[in-house]
Amino acid sequence: MAAQAQDVLTGTDVAVWLDGEEVGVWSALEANVTMNYEDVNIGADVDRKFVSMQGDGNITYQATNSFTVEMFNKIKNNPDVRFTIEGELTRRSTGEKEAYSIPGITFDTIPLATWTKNELVEKDMAFRFPPSKIVTTSTIG
Repeated sequence: MAAQAQDVLTGTDVAVWLDGEEVGVWSALEANVTMNYEDVNIGADVDRKFVSMQGDGNITYQATNSFTVEMFNKIKNNPDVRFTIEGELTRRSTGEKEAYSIPGITFDTIPLATWTKNELVEKDMAFRFPPSKIVTTSTIG
């Protein structure tokens, strides 16, 4: 059976947890894993050998409070503090969900003051994580 428009996945929930508490309103999540290889010469061929993985991404926060200031203060007091991001996609036609938990998040930027007159305040936050820690809690068949 061919895919139908209603089968296209829709982002439904993104949550960020800090010290066991859900914080903020999040509108977008992108998480990527980069595979790192080294070249290996074998005769006249150049092949690749896997050496490591690196996770990075971006999350968009819709400001409803002073969360980023609180986050900055936590990081200032403990530069090695880690966060967990949980995200979910839903196929609305069937209710099936694809969900992830990404622990070990460290943020590269903390936007403290970002606004434009008469517009919603959204803050983009780049992050990194150890890919081996990702937990897939559900998938879509």
